[in-house]
Amino acid sequence: MSRRAAYVIVMLSILLAGCNNRSILAGFWDDAGLTVTEDNYYEVQDRFARFAELLTEAPAPEAAEALESLFDKLQGNEVDYIIYSEWMEYAFHNYYSPCRNIALFGTAVRRIESDGILSPEEVGHLRKLEALDRLNRAGDRCTLPEGAEAEGPALYLVLDLDCRTCREALAGLAGTHPEAEHIALCFGYSPIPDIPGWKYLRPEGLQDIFELEAAPFWFLTDADGTVLSTYSTEFKAPEFATPTL
Repeated sequence: MSRRAAYVIVMLSILLAGCNNRSILAGFWDDAGLTVTEDNYYEVQDRFARFAELLTEAPAPEAAEALESLFDKLQGNEVDYIIYSEWMEYAFHNYYSPCRNIALFGTAVRRIESDGILSPEEVGHLRKLEALDRLNRAGDRCTLPEGAEAEGPALYLVLDLDCRTCREALAGLAGTHPEAEHIALCFGYSPIPDIPGWKYLRPEGLQDIFELEAAPFWFLTDADGTVLSTYSTEFKAPEFATPTL
């Protein structure tokens, strides 16, 4: 087989796989019942979990289109709409979800707000979560507690002192980015650890700025306080942080 023929076969395989995934998404709910009852709750929840997995694997435009299509199908059944909206929060926002996806969660929140089925309080809760997801992205002015700002480049680590993984992050990041001041923004009841290389702070109002459940996470800023990179902490040894978009 020639090199050109092999290339064509590979490209066709990729295209066919993409088309197949798109067809699965497009018709995912056609033959499956959307309605949630007491008897089928977990069955439908599992079906939605599979749908969420497919969305995160699909190209962004196709995933958004499929999610919008699901919302269209949910119109007219307020109870189902509320249940699926809760599932979307768990799937696309929850820090422990394998389907966590900031873009899909944003699409869901905007559609939920537009449809006007959930109460203003419920929509406000979702909008707050979306804002937390997008806090301190690369290029943003870093949002920090009062008095925590460094005078030059800095690495800010938000950590729970009662969390073993957070302490591992302290040790793992201590020798990185020597050009930056290392500032640990701490909460929790345990004493400050004896790990050198950090300036330890217990700032007030930390919970009003960050979603502390996600700790540990960190931001790297330049001398002007602009975020250069932001990291969430899906810890996978031997790494201490996983880059996010």
